Amino acid sequence: MKTQEEIKPPLRLADELKYVDGEVVTRDVFSNDNGSVRLLAFDKGAMLARHSVDSDVMVYVIEGQIEFEVEDQRQHLEAGNSILLPANTAHTVLALDKAKVMLIRIK
Repeated sequence: MKTQEEIKPPLRLADELKYVDGEVVTRDVFSNDNGSVRLLAFDKGAMLARHSVDSDVMVYVIEGQIEFEVEDQRQHLEAGNSILLPANTAHTVLALDKAKVMLIRIK
C-alpha cells in the first residue's frame, strides 16, 4: 500500500487488527519510498519463523507479550517495549500470549 500525501484521522493501533485463532494477521498502515509501518496480531503460540528484512527495523509491542530471538539470544518483550534491528538481522518471533505489534521499516 502506497500512502498518499494526505492527512488521515487518528488511529487507535490496537483496534486496527483482530486476532484470528492460530494465526498471525498483518495490515500495512503506511508505506512510501523511505519505509513502512505494519501491524501484526499474533494469537497465543503463533510465530514467525527465522527471517530477516532488507531494511532497519523497530518492533514495538502494543499489547501482550512476545519472545524475540535474535543472534541466538532471547528477549522477552511486553506491551510498551521495543527492539531495534539493523537490516538483514535474522530473527524469530513467538507470541507468549495474544499480542499486537507495530513493525517500522526504515530504508
